[in-house]
Amino acid sequence: MNSVLIFGGTGAVGKCLVREALASNAFTRVLTLGRRTLTTDDSFTNTTVLEQKVVNFDQIQDSFPSVLPPVVFCALGTNLTSAPSKEAWKKIDQQYVVDSARYVHEKAPKDPKSGRSKVHFVYCSAVGADPNSYFFGTRTKGETEQALAGIGFERVSIFQPALLKVVEPRESVTMVEWVATKFVPLLDFVAEKYTTVSVATVAKCMLLVGTSDGVEVAGIAPKRVESHPVSKTTVAYYSNANMHDIMNNVSKLQKQSASHE
Repeated sequence: MNSVLIFGGTGAVGKCLVREALASNAFTRVLTLGRRTLTTDDSFTNTTVLEQKVVNFDQIQDSFPSVLPPVVFCALGTNLTSAPSKEAWKKIDQQYVVDSARYVHEKAPKDPKSGRSKVHFVYCSAVGADPNSYFFGTRTKGETEQALAGIGFERVSIFQPALLKVVEPRESVTMVEWVATKFVPLLDFVAEKYTTVSVATVAKCMLLVGTSDGVEVAGIAPKRVESHPVSKTTVAYYSNANMHDIMNNVSKLQKQSASHE
């Protein structure tokens, strides 16, 4: 695997994902497709392999690379309270995601027997995502997950973080986000594993899973694994607790390795 494609590399999770992909030195090309370019700073290394394209997601077919990598990350999305309307939010958070994924499937090499695209699609969703949810946000996320599972990839990995902890300052913060951040210390104290997670942890886990041969990473199995009834895609769901457990085990393994040197 010498290249990787990232949709939405300028958001909180996407920016960390780009930084981690570059720092891993595992890729000779890191391509981002987004609504704007990411401004890098000294925290980004190996930027010579970074290629960024600003795309019109209403005409995503005009912006695709001629050769698709075997793993595609998607961190596309916006804040529900920041969008001008529910319809506008759904267009970015669902339509753009699913349209992009469908075009990846169309252009990617296929397995001659199964017909599935030889792509591992890794998507950042949200806790509580459920197509049958009463709430608009979680219902939309659940519908998006459902659509991705049925497209026809070899493998889909879905991450469902809870309240995201963003270290870097945002240009604008909604009232809901501001209030939520005031409760983060309390949530961390009571049950961090289930209620909060840093964007860096989400990005690191997405990269680890995306570049792994199986669904289990660092000895941690996902919350659940399913085979889609129609597409037969292997779909793995990683919970907030899974992400904390993966990073804790990675840290332990690194310490053990260092102690033996």
